[in-house]
Amino acid sequence: MSQKDRHTFPGDLFPPATDDLLAGLALLPENLKPIMPLKDKHRRALAGGVRRLSAFLTVERDKLPHDYMARPEFLSAYLHYFLPWNIYRQGRLLQGLDLSINDDAVIMDFGAGPLTFLSALWLTRPHLRERSYKYFAYDRSDPALKAGMKLFQSYAGQEGRRWHVRTERQLGAARRHGPADMIVAGNFINELSPPRGAAAEEATAEDLLLARWDALLKDDAAILVIEPGTRASSRQLVRLRGAALATGWHVAAPCTHAGTCPVPGTRGSSWCHFNFKPGDIPEWLFKFSRKVGLPKESASLSFLLLTRGSNPPINHAAVARPSGDEGPVRVISEPFELPGSLQGRYGCSERGLVLLQDKGREGGGPPPGALLRVKYPAKPQKDPKSRALIIPARD
Repeated sequence: MSQKDRHTFPGDLFPPATDDLLAGLALLPENLKPIMPLKDKHRRALAGGVRRLSAFLTVERDKLPHDYMARPEFLSAYLHYFLPWNIYRQGRLLQGLDLSINDDAVIMDFGAGPLTFLSALWLTRPHLRERSYKYFAYDRSDPALKAGMKLFQSYAGQEGRRWHVRTERQLGAARRHGPADMIVAGNFINELSPPRGAAAEEATAEDLLLARWDALLKDDAAILVIEPGTRASSRQLVRLRGAALATGWHVAAPCTHAGTCPVPGTRGSSWCHFNFKPGDIPEWLFKFSRKVGLPKESASLSFLLLTRGSNPPINHAAVARPSGDEGPVRVISEPFELPGSLQGRYGCSERGLVLLQDKGREGGGPPPGALLRVKYPAKPQKDPKSRALIIPARD
């Protein structure tokens, strides 16, 4: 069953990609030609550059050059492979969050790179195109920012002038641009360095980051952080979540509760991330991913949406409060087989980790990211392997 044929469950964080998102990705190679022209020898070397950058971003992270996005070889690799995948991931999430940002908002984007989030927002939330924003994009790589600006202009054209976009290499410039309504950070906190000296004894890097962001934001504000779906990134988000809850922020998504995270990513535990099928990606991206030896059977990410104040700048469907023996559960895993012809899925709830049992259904059942309402059993039992609370399948 294709992505577009799949049933969309209420609260699904990753609904099928919109036509605008897929059309934008289909046009990306053509739009990149004037932005990052490739001679024949550079085109032949592109696949190798993608593989080298992938190694630096994963298994050889300690060797990642500080200025990698300013180096033509790696910037080209990023634009042709990592950028489309990140636009796709973020675009799918932005659809599921149904993100709507107030008119005249001031948005700060940290670690903006080639303006990935900006393009994803334009392509997936067309009702926002008539609104006016001040959008400040910060990144230490000027070549990446310039390439991203040209790409955004190729997508938005004259209509995009309503979004007043300004790029800035110095993060400290944000103090002059605030106060902001919303901060966005995509693939940013995984590159944070841990604090040193006295600061390391008093706070984590996430504590210090949140304090800096607090100083830049209005009382009614939002923060959206999107990271790779890795254990390390998830652990950082758990620490950021804890710091946010301790200072008066509300977790709008993906959490169903403000209690202790049941999947913190510590040794021996799972971590909070979401996988979703990319079966609808453009053919060129599918073929190029196979060519470079990095095909993807699923896309993955971790994220955290925080809000504070009585009138935050975004609209997002609130998670239903628990009521008696019923409560909300966020599906956080793909299905797996259980004894007795059952399927299992892990979920996150105010009662901790749960194991959702399912007798199977046409279409495969609720996908990762779906928000369900379950009835807790009167006599709860725990799964021996995961210690998750079992939610039995209904007849």
